[in-house]
Amino acid sequence: MRKVAAAMVAAFMAGGGVMAVMGAVIGPLAEAAVLSMVGVSLYASSAMLQSRESVPEGTMAKEA
Repeated sequence: MRKVAAAMVAAFMAGGGVMAVMGAVIGPLAEAAVLSMVGVSLYASSAMLQSRESVPEGTMAKEA
């Protein structure tokens, strides 16, 4: 749980830093760009931090 919280904090800190830099460059579009970047970073960190458990035998669909 701590890894997830740290990843979320890092994503939003990076988003804030990027918004400060991009605000001067692209003006009103900076917020949308940063929100998409934060969303992608949260999705990527979730994919990296999820447990890699194998799927139990009975839950897979059988081929026809």
